[in-house]
Amino acid sequence: MGIRYEKDTILNWINEMGKFLRLLVDKYEAFDEPAEPAVMEEGYRNFFGKERNWLIGLSQDDLLTYVEQELETEQIRPLALLFLRDALLSSADETQQQLLYKSKFLLEHVSRKLGSFSFEDYGNLTLIDERLQK
Repeated sequence: MGIRYEKDTILNWINEMGKFLRLLVDKYEAFDEPAEPAVMEEGYRNFFGKERNWLIGLSQDDLLTYVEQELETEQIRPLALLFLRDALLSSADETQQQLLYKSKFLLEHVSRKLGSFSFEDYGNLTLIDERLQK
């Protein structure tokens, strides 16, 4: 019974995170103004218990330590997607570049960790590489 409860808790969390990301994706338009920082802050706080600026400021090694010690494996990909959507909704500057690098790093990390391949993630990595080359 305890395992089922834990599984249900993780599934509920993933569903809620999915709803949040769908709202961000549906809201994204290439020519719209950048999203309110408060909306992104809410996503980081509600789903990962950390402030946006804290996560953005982490080095790659510190980010890896954070995801390995504090997150479930199923939470790594949603964090990578949140970084990606945050970058796409941010103005083009150093923060956007940091978010893109972090998203790419986490997508590659979770793919290696799970030993899985996703066409969606491949598309996301291609998008990230295009944005980083600009």
